[in-house]
Amino acid sequence: MWKGSHLRPVIHDLRKGDHPIPQRLVGLLVIISLFGIGHHIDHIIRGNHVGWPLTPEINAFTFSLLSYPFITLGLYLGWRDRAGIPYWTGLFFVSSLLIGYVHFGPSAIEPPADIITVYENALVGWFAFAWVVGFTIVLVTGLVYSSLLLIRQSKGAAITSSRGE
Repeated sequence: MWKGSHLRPVIHDLRKGDHPIPQRLVGLLVIISLFGIGHHIDHIIRGNHVGWPLTPEINAFTFSLLSYPFITLGLYLGWRDRAGIPYWTGLFFVSSLLIGYVHFGPSAIEPPADIITVYENALVGWFAFAWVVGFTIVLVTGLVYSSLLLIRQSKGAAITSSRGE
């Protein structure tokens, strides 16, 4: 019977800081996932711009649901030391572009008014919009953080290769 024996070394490595996925990055992924879930719930409550699997239409909502399997896959592969910082940088980049284009771009598919004005209570609408802004900020923070880690990692590799190691 499985008693978490496979998880114990991962938790131990995270506590020591020896794990291939930095602890801060895992924290950012948890926060991003919570913001994403909250935003998807907001879409369902508002009833606009909702796509498959709740309606037959395939749209940005549908594609944004793919972020959860990609996060799960990245964590799994990262814990197996098969996906590293470039994976997360790419995921944060694509996610930031998606939310920026869909909600804030000049040709936004779901502009702020589609979030704010749908609710009868303006305060709730502004809270939902603030949630999207917070979500975007956390995604961009993840992108900047993972990019800095990637730069640091590549500089470390360059130093190691110049020493002949």
